[in-house]
Amino acid sequence: MATVLRQELVGCEGFRVESPLGLIGWIEETWLGPAGEAAALAIRTIDGRDGLLVVEDVETAVPESELVVMRRNGRLLELDVPRIELTEAGHAGRLLASWQTTGETLELPWPPGPLRRLLLILRPWRLAPPPRRGGERSLWQVVFLLYTALALIVALVIGLAFLIAHIVTGSI
Repeated sequence: MATVLRQELVGCEGFRVESPLGLIGWIEETWLGPAGEAAALAIRTIDGRDGLLVVEDVETAVPESELVVMRRNGRLLELDVPRIELTEAGHAGRLLASWQTTGETLELPWPPGPLRRLLLILRPWRLAPPPRRGGERSLWQVVFLLYTALALIVALVIGLAFLIAHIVTGSI
């Protein structure tokens, strides 16, 4: 890994992270190694999960576009829940915060469609929570169901109008 790339990643909080398939999420923090160089990036995915991208899995960084591109076979590691400990060092207790991976690899989220991409551009801080099994329907499914219900109601009203006309007049 080139030292130049490591230095470019030090101040990249808020940059977009993309894989060869599309947008993954945004960088929340840069994690530094022992020498103060970038070692990993804490990522917030577009579906609301937290992951860790090791610098060796970064293909390129484009500071002008605020973009970091992940390698084709790169891994995004799942981050565990952050922990806080109170240390007894010094005259006043200090807080020690740590965040580690679970060791599992996160499956990359599907790239957003045109509507979700527009919403993410307008309000990137409004990321959706991780999808739950048996959760609510997607927007296109809701719209499809509403239009289907509306078409059935219109067909029923038209059918009733013809039926009433046939009953009253004896012909259509």
